[in-house]
Amino acid sequence: MDEGTPFFILGLMLGVFGTLLIQFYGRRKVRSAMKQEGLTPTRQTELLVGENQALKGQMSRLEERLSVMERITTDSHIGLSQEIERLR
Repeated sequence: MDEGTPFFILGLMLGVFGTLLIQFYGRRKVRSAMKQEGLTPTRQTELLVGENQALKGQMSRLEERLSVMERITTDSHIGLSQEIERLR
């Protein structure tokens, strides 16, 4: 064994232990903050699902508007004029 090998292994073990300790402390803080806010993981998930559905609806409306804009810019002026007249 090299002279530095035991120190390397000790440093590695301390690093792993420190990382696990930091993660444990962070998770504990998050859980206590969620309790204070009155949120449970399932309630938080429900809120995120609702927000996700709203954003999907908004995204689909924006995609429809974008497709109309693309069609307007790529169509010829004659076809566009005819379509505008037809819509009146």
